[in-house]
Amino acid sequence: MNKNYDDIINYDYKGSLKRPKMRLEDRAKIFLPFAALKGYEELIKKTEEENLAKNIPATENIKI
Repeated sequence: MNKNYDDIINYDYKGSLKRPKMRLEDRAKIFLPFAALKGYEELIKKTEEENLAKNIPATENIKI
């Protein structure tokens, strides 16, 4: 263990003294619009539509 933190490592964290604790539902709303892969959903939908037009079942077109 790093000796720099020996004096505080066993303290209980009580949260911020400046801000009230945010409700879990409100915290979830912050991350809701986040998309890690931009355009991924549109690509999946386009591929699905192309495969349906070609009558290819979804399980046949899986690339690993």
